[in-house]
Amino acid sequence: MHNNALAHLALATHKKLAYLCFQCLDHPPHSPDLALSDYHLFPELEKQLKVRHFLSDAEAIAATETWLDRLPSEFFFKWLAKVSAMG
Repeated sequence: MHNNALAHLALATHKKLAYLCFQCLDHPPHSPDLALSDYHLFPELEKQLKVRHFLSDAEAIAATETWLDRLPSEFFFKWLAKVSAMG
């Protein structure tokens, strides 16, 4: 997904995306800067990490990756169901 920024509309970008076999999905016109991850993934991540203090970016990244690895597949299926319902 990408918005209609000039860089995304460039012919070179379209050619590269076609070469890589990517399918472009446009944002709905009513919410160009919102993503479902803002409402499903990030609130849950925030709940897990907001009480912790990290001494480095690497420590925060490791904690996030550990949390993601522990999520049950059902968590992602719910997100996919929401995405599918939009399209």
